[in-house]
Amino acid sequence: SLNAEAATLIEKGDFEAAESLLKRALGYDLLFGPAHNNLGKVYYQRDRYYLAAWEFQYAAKLMPYRPEPKCNLGLVFEAVGKLTDAVKEYEEALRLEPDNPVVLGNLARARVRRGDRGPEVRELLEGLLLKDTRSDWRTWAHERLRSHVETP
Repeated sequence: SLNAEAATLIEKGDFEAAESLLKRALGYDLLFGPAHNNLGKVYYQRDRYYLAAWEFQYAAKLMPYRPEPKCNLGLVFEAVGKLTDAVKEYEEALRLEPDNPVVLGNLARARVRRGDRGPEVRELLEGLLLKDTRSDWRTWAHERLRSHVETP
């Protein structure tokens, strides 16, 4: 499918070609949520945050059961310094898929960046250590647990 081809191009960093394919895909089916989500990724990677946010919001409406558009919208909010909005989107994504380590990591990062401390953040970081296999995120969570979160 055009969307699958575009996803491969996004992974390779060929955002211009991916954008072209996704617009073609949406020409065939304007209500195909995964293509809107991927087009949002293209815009996000190109620092076109307003367009990325629009695509992610539309994808979330089309796929209210999937965490990816909400998580991606959180990334946009985080990139523009709207940490409270980012936390809200990550929390909604986490409700949809509670064991998703990517969403959990993004929520923990946004909460730490926002300056949150205490048991809720500690629980997020500990959950990240349990569920995430990415070594860089595990290291990050360990460091935050040691230095940024107050012990109860």
